[in-house]
Amino acid sequence: MELLEIYADADGETHFRRTEIEMELHDFAPPSQPINISKETASTSSLFLSAPPGWDEDFHPTPRKQLAVVLGGKATISVSDGDVIDVEPGNFLLLNDQDSKGHLTQVQGSENATFLLVGWVD
Repeated sequence: MELLEIYADADGETHFRRTEIEMELHDFAPPSQPINISKETASTSSLFLSAPPGWDEDFHPTPRKQLAVVLGGKATISVSDGDVIDVEPGNFLLLNDQDSKGHLTQVQGSENATFLLVGWVD
């Protein structure tokens, strides 16, 4: 499984990178058949965020390292190097651009974009 990450370089510029999340077959929920799972990642807390159509106009860094899972609506996300991606329900990305130039999230269409944000601990 692939993880999309927004990260900052030493100059504070933000970029996208894709890394592979390793999955292994485990007997996770007996008596169900074994399934592929990743290693556990510690988390702090989680919250739901709902951003209105047209939000936001400014680049901002993430306030903490966190996994963003898109639950509803659509948005474009831009990083300071000029790359842009579209996200929709089912997409997820790791926000890891604290203390940087940040990223720009712009909600598209006529409905709110909703996210589940989960604090990520290395």
